[in-house]
Amino acid sequence: MRFRRRQRLRTGREFDAAFKGGARAEGRLFLLVAAPNGRRFDRLGLAVSRRVGGSVERNRVRRLLRESFRRLERPPGPGVDLVVVARAALVGLGQTEVDREFRERVRRVVRPAGMAGAASPPLR
Repeated sequence: MRFRRRQRLRTGREFDAAFKGGARAEGRLFLLVAAPNGRRFDRLGLAVSRRVGGSVERNRVRRLLRESFRRLERPPGPGVDLVVVARAALVGLGQTEVDREFRERVRRVVRPAGMAGAASPPLR
């Protein structure tokens, strides 16, 4: 399945809105910010700086994070904008570890903040 244009945060204004109105969850691998977006689907924004590594490492980190977003199973309902600020600890990890961390951060941020999925069953 493709990562479609409508599933991405594309403008600085969209990123700013998520950072201003979102709940944060710090982790060893990345910071996750989640904010309600008023749509029926979730969107993802990635911030992967040069501190993470060279272009090869940064692109691999982006691929890992996009795949974790695709694998995230959330029930239908109000959408959430998820912004991920990657850390260098992501370099060299496999998809399983990234998926586990991604699900845990989303679970911490989306449910307690009373956003979409508050009454949803636990994520696998």
